[in-house]
Amino acid sequence: MSRFGRGLVAIAVCALGLAGSGGARISDRLAPPAPPRGAALARIAQPPARAPLASERIYFVLTDRYENGDRGNDRAGLTGPRELTGFDPTDTGFFHGGDLAGLTGDCTGPRGLARIKDLGFTAIWVTPPFGQKYVQGDSAGYHGYWIRDFEHVDPHFGTDADFGAFVDCAHRIGLKVILDVVVNHTADVIQLPNYTYGAPKTPIVPAAERDAKRPAWLNDASNYHNRGNIDLGSCSDACFVLGDFFGLDDLATEKPAVRQGLVDIYADWIRRYKIDGFRIDTARHVEAAFFPYWAPRILAAAREAGVANFELFGEVAVTDAIELSAFVRDRGVPSVLDFPLQDALTRFAGGGAGGRGIADRFRDDDYFVTSGVAHAPPTFLGNHDMGRTAREVSEGGAGAGGPLLARTLLAYDLLYLLRGAPVVYYGDEFGIVGRGGDKEARHDLFPTQIAEWQTQERIGSPSIGTGSSFDVVNHPIAVRLRTLGALRAAHSVLSTGATAVRVASSKLLAVSRIDLAARREYLVLANSGGSTARVTVRTATPRSEWTRLLGSPPAFASSANGTVSISLAPYSSALLEATSPIPTRRPPKPKVAVAPDNLSDYVRVTATAGTAPVTIGFAIRRAGATWTRVAADDSPPYRTFLDPRRFRRREIVNVVAVARGLGGSTAVSAVRSFVPRR
Repeated sequence: MSRFGRGLVAIAVCALGLAGSGGARISDRLAPPAPPRGAALARIAQPPARAPLASERIYFVLTDRYENGDRGNDRAGLTGPRELTGFDPTDTGFFHGGDLAGLTGDCTGPRGLARIKDLGFTAIWVTPPFGQKYVQGDSAGYHGYWIRDFEHVDPHFGTDADFGAFVDCAHRIGLKVILDVVVNHTADVIQLPNYTYGAPKTPIVPAAERDAKRPAWLNDASNYHNRGNIDLGSCSDACFVLGDFFGLDDLATEKPAVRQGLVDIYADWIRRYKIDGFRIDTARHVEAAFFPYWAPRILAAAREAGVANFELFGEVAVTDAIELSAFVRDRGVPSVLDFPLQDALTRFAGGGAGGRGIADRFRDDDYFVTSGVAHAPPTFLGNHDMGRTAREVSEGGAGAGGPLLARTLLAYDLLYLLRGAPVVYYGDEFGIVGRGGDKEARHDLFPTQIAEWQTQERIGSPSIGTGSSFDVVNHPIAVRLRTLGALRAAHSVLSTGATAVRVASSKLLAVSRIDLAARREYLVLANSGGSTARVTVRTATPRSEWTRLLGSPPAFASSANGTVSISLAPYSSALLEATSPIPTRRPPKPKVAVAPDNLSDYVRVTATAGTAPVTIGFAIRRAGATWTRVAADDSPPYRTFLDPRRFRRREIVNVVAVARGLGGSTAVSAVRSFVPRR
């Protein structure tokens, strides 16, 4: 969908037969159906659910750079130069020695998985552990994305048994394991006469590598597109899907044998190790029909293996939320990493942008929802490709200045207190800043031999020198992460509550997180400015005291209409909980508006139902069918977006909204009829 396209829709109010912007006329002889009643009404009125992923706190680790637990596997059992072994701890682009044994530790000690659990995380996401093509060009496959053997662990990381011990330890101490997987490409083995993207080329496979990949079907060059490299600056949509990503062999995922082969590969890892979820690399570059085939079969394999609540989320490096939503709505990716919110949070915390960008991102959540499950994606601030959190916050500030540690702590506060499942990149808890993305954001936590990394500035602690990051105890970021993790563990509203933005200005942000079942309101406040600021907020909880859970505002109470005024120190945040419940009120009859969306080609359906917290269920009814719920929303503005392509030409569609108050009472809107225009 184009963000700036406009769909046309003819709108009719009840049975009045009014013509819409497209000039089509709905016959005034066609009265709309009766609104839903009884069991149908109850189904539509149900509050939205949230996927279990929303309650996770995820630690993302690059295995090669975490800890070297077994020096015997540094060279993968080989002898010779780095061009053969891939090992050179003095070069940022080669294997450094980190492995599964180091990541696991003794399962109780200070440097293994127990340390990650102690930081407040509930899950660990690890880069691909599969067998790599050790060296390609001037770099090595230390990161895990140049896969040659999809069936076994790379010898640099250990053995299959080491991976099993890692998963067993994680599960024993209460950590889920999310495995980074690749379905778009393999290691670069196929050589092409001309690497510029274009028509299919005759592939050439060096004799020494004709049987290099496992399973064997991956050695058949006809299972790849063989069109040459993607040009990220000028590629067409087809090029993004069919081209080689930085030369990596692009799989022809439209072929049934390739699709099923990728199901078989990853289903086997689930069966063998009881993994809890997959992060899907380069999901943007996979053809549209692949995930509707692959994802349900992977989820079925997890159920058969006894893995409950298996999670799938993809990497789509797009900062436009509406463009990103198409990968969920149309291309079958169950969830996606929240690149748009990363951009908004780091800019706000850095001082380079106001809170409006965060508020707009939450409004755009409605584009992702086509069922009764709310949008609660994995959220993050920095990663292995773009750069570390502190650097992202600094860059987002665009020269705004101020103490980088305080601004980075503010960013983490928002990451944990706002909606979504927070993901923290390994080493950021030690204040590593770095000087870029990719290789420059992949530091060793064990004593590094990269001279530049020894002297690079860190926030919250001195340069590391020849020491180990694990010897830095009680780093201020690590301390804050423990605090924030404990808050999310103690207050489920931070994971699964509704979101209502109250204030979003140049330096201030105020967001209510509401536990609708318990009728309890929490208030998240943030000041990204360099001076104390006073913020006035209209809450949903009148005449209540508020308990401070994080930050330093003095005690206060809300007025008769729910208004509070609070002073916030510079670069600070606060979390407050109302001691009184939100009053129950019967919701008013919702008013429904249907119009072309001005940012996409969708039809926008909006419902209003007063100012008190409610949930809104949206349902449509087509000719000869019953009322079907299409979305549920508990966070204002209450909206859903319908795709005109899903309807027949000139089809009359009926829509209704059902409001549900905090006490469970409901109110139903008038039925609106419209004709979607393509």
